[in-house]
Amino acid sequence: MPAAKAHQEPRIFFLNEAHQLSSDEKTGGGGLPKFEGILWASKGRKISQSLSSAVQSVASSKDPLKTRRFFLMAQPVDAVKKRREDRSGALKEIYQEIPEYGGSQGKLFDRLGLDLLQVTPEGQAVVHAEPESVAKLQSVAGRLAEVGPLEQSRWATIDSFETVPLRLRVDAEWLSQLNRETLNDIVIELQPVLTRLEADLVLRTIADILTQTNGGKLTGTGTDFSGRHWFRGTALRASVRAIAKDFYSVQAIHSPLYSLAAAKNRPHSLPKPTQASDPRPLPSADSLPVVAVVDLGIPKDHRQLRAFRRGQYYPADAPSSPVGDHASFVASRIVFGDHDTSDNLLASSGHCNYYDVMVGEYPGPGGRANQINDKIVISAMMGVRSAAEEVRVFNLSFGDTRPLDGFNPIDRAQKRLDLQDLDNFVFATDTIVVVAAGNSQPGVIPDPGYPRHLTDCRWYLGPWACGFNTLVCGAYVSRLSASGLARTRGWPSPFTRFGPGLCDSPVPSFGAPGGNANPTFHRTPGLGVWGLSGSGLAEDRCGSSQAAPILSREAALTLAQLQRYCVTGTVPFGVLARAFLTLTASPSVNDPSIQELVQRTLGFGHPSVRQLVTPSAGSAIVLWQGYIESQKDVVRVQIPVPLNWLRDATEPSLRIVVCADPPVNEAAHSVWACRRIVPRLRVHPDARALSAPRGDHPTFPVINRQYKLERHKPGGDTPAQDNFWMLELSYDEVAPYPPGMEFTPRQRVAFAAELRDLSATPLDPQQAMQAIPGVELMVHLSTQRAPIRSPIVLRTR
Repeated sequence: MPAAKAHQEPRIFFLNEAHQLSSDEKTGGGGLPKFEGILWASKGRKISQSLSSAVQSVASSKDPLKTRRFFLMAQPVDAVKKRREDRSGALKEIYQEIPEYGGSQGKLFDRLGLDLLQVTPEGQAVVHAEPESVAKLQSVAGRLAEVGPLEQSRWATIDSFETVPLRLRVDAEWLSQLNRETLNDIVIELQPVLTRLEADLVLRTIADILTQTNGGKLTGTGTDFSGRHWFRGTALRASVRAIAKDFYSVQAIHSPLYSLAAAKNRPHSLPKPTQASDPRPLPSADSLPVVAVVDLGIPKDHRQLRAFRRGQYYPADAPSSPVGDHASFVASRIVFGDHDTSDNLLASSGHCNYYDVMVGEYPGPGGRANQINDKIVISAMMGVRSAAEEVRVFNLSFGDTRPLDGFNPIDRAQKRLDLQDLDNFVFATDTIVVVAAGNSQPGVIPDPGYPRHLTDCRWYLGPWACGFNTLVCGAYVSRLSASGLARTRGWPSPFTRFGPGLCDSPVPSFGAPGGNANPTFHRTPGLGVWGLSGSGLAEDRCGSSQAAPILSREAALTLAQLQRYCVTGTVPFGVLARAFLTLTASPSVNDPSIQELVQRTLGFGHPSVRQLVTPSAGSAIVLWQGYIESQKDVVRVQIPVPLNWLRDATEPSLRIVVCADPPVNEAAHSVWACRRIVPRLRVHPDARALSAPRGDHPTFPVINRQYKLERHKPGGDTPAQDNFWMLELSYDEVAPYPPGMEFTPRQRVAFAAELRDLSATPLDPQQAMQAIPGVELMVHLSTQRAPIRSPIVLRTR
């Protein structure tokens, strides 16, 4: 009987150790670059003299670490000329290359014994050197004409050194706006390589300066996820300028930075007077997956939510009780999901627990009541991971009214560093962090108008929503209203922000229901999605803050479902859940007229755990997760592609989504990620790697490729030989790691693959897949070996 007509219960296929071939080691390399036209003697003298001058300037400052730490700026040359030769050594061409320290060229500073701290928009590199390194650099620079080509190649792109200019520590416009006569709230960020003792020395010196000037003082201290120390306090404008001018161990001074949890629109509440208490049975606390609601706090006695509360984490420097009810609404969408009516919401059963994580700021006199304290967000998340390891999904439904490029240079750099820490938190903890794409300002109408507003930069993504390892969620309209601006179900919400993210990355990745707006771009009652207020009433509210919880919910349910296919002691990777959700996400709308807008706001579409719970006919999904042990390692995984189906299918295709969570570095402006995942698909181990339409971002850790398989049919141009093909996975190091941190070379990676016949009369691959010898082994994921080291080690303690 033909495979298409036989009934076969659909299932998901899991690959494990039985399908992983022995690892290989990368081979290859390359010769040294051949430079043209460089006068090494004069170049060396210039570098040596500039280095001496910069070091003397630092040594003459008032910085208490002036003889221990040297923070300098490396100025690149405009361009270098290189020779390209043929195999016989004959000259083929001379070409120019422009230095770019924000990418792989930033690694040259490691080889010179320097720490790369920052890359300016103009391309200069802020670096750190210890006295021994400075002495070595001066010695080598003075002999550049005598050293070999390997050593020369490390200096080719450097023109000179100088001190770090004042503009990189404090924004001139912000400084001019500070009050001259009264104290101003400030945050002082120290350079990331300082030890705790050194930070204390700087703190005491700065504290003495502040107390000598009209009562200025330090009011708090902390340490970022990266190990960077910071102080918060009050100071006069003159004191801020003096500290910024003389303290090279200070990286930046700025106002306290906040994000916003979207304030609610006028309530459209529908109380349920017949329900004085919630009649639904209380679920078992351990029976449901849990999502951490990183927000403004949820009342412990919330009528509907209290039964789903797993725990709470309230830092000492945050309010001790909930601020507003934004977090309650978010938590209700995580627990109960998305519903078309208030009646459906109030009658629904919960499928997730939540963990209450407070990161708000004290409202203060005349202050806003919806502010998120950026400085405590990641430390609070780390506290949750330490207290409750079962929490693996974090929901961040907050952002900013400004896009990332709307901040002054100093504040923008600090926002990027917070985002760096968030991405590296994911690498260190194997978690899923969901971030709302953010909303435009109410009442601001784009130019051009919706839905042709892709050129309006006011709708670009804010700081928290630009990362690589996070799952960014945009909003779409799930129900229509006569007063709504979007008139087609599934269109992006008019207020939702759009990508790309950092380095033109494809962010947001997903979309979920978030509501509509009226023609004046206000979010009025009747246009939103349903959730529960702090008092337990059903309300409709608009915002990407309400979309992100739906993605968090699906991610938590996916991890819980994947856990069923893990042996004891093994957990599913967060990147495997991401790969599955990416592969199976469905578009909210198919409208060619707004295709680019949909792609840049909703990514792959609406995510769902559904196909993992109830696999559907028509395709076969294969899942795998594992480790790439180091940059030299090549992982080789067998992928089942049944020959019988391949022969009979009209348009056989294989789609593969590869996901990873690499370390990132804020200084790597052109790549952001420090590692680039490289997948290669082969029909058999000795065959050439197959090509597929790329379109992938060069360093973004989600690789989505569709392979057409017609030419690999039996009797085709390059026929498959058996039922198993091979996917090779490796990674390249493309940027230096953040200073003061050591990252394990072990890299988590996962893929979700799908076989499908794309013809008008598709042939279901399920029967052929389930007939493959050894299919009985495809029932669980690989057993994980215990890591031999922590994912991240902070050197500066």
